Amino acid sequence: MELRDAYVPSLRVMLASDVAYLCAIGLLIGLLGSGLTWWERSALFDLAENSLQTVKIGMGFLIGPIAILTALPLLLAHPGQVALTRFYRTRLLVGAALWIAGLVILVAKVSALDGYTLRAGTFVSAGLLIVGLLATLAMWPSGLEVVSVNRKGLIPRRPAPR
Repeated sequence: MELRDAYVPSLRVMLASDVAYLCAIGLLIGLLGSGLTWWERSALFDLAENSLQTVKIGMGFLIGPIAILTALPLLLAHPGQVALTRFYRTRLLVGAALWIAGLVILVAKVSALDGYTLRAGTFVSAGLLIVGLLATLAMWPSGLEVVSVNRKGLIPRRPAPR
């Protein structure tokens, strides 16, 4: 029987995982809302506006939240939940890099807009990116117990001593 090492996530890690996923899903909802209100003004989904034009979150940003959702390890809050140690830290670093890239792209896009008034979409997007980044960093496995699990992710029972 092949055993693999896994982390037993703490409450901190499970909550951070939930928050990071909710932030990425929030960004996806913002992108979809931006697409549905493309020809109208909608403060919640607009990044900025002036008297002539509204700047929305582009559909090109769709890849970012999907990549974040794919990169982050999924930790559901249920008894016996474990996360394999293999690539766990790498996945967190990739997720953090994607959150940072999203922030850089958002700041670059918004700072290039002269004469525009920032709308709620800028602040909501920035907030989701920052909170998602902090939640991803809070998932770091410091202080987590490491156990050996079988292929099904279960900790094998040891035979009772005779």
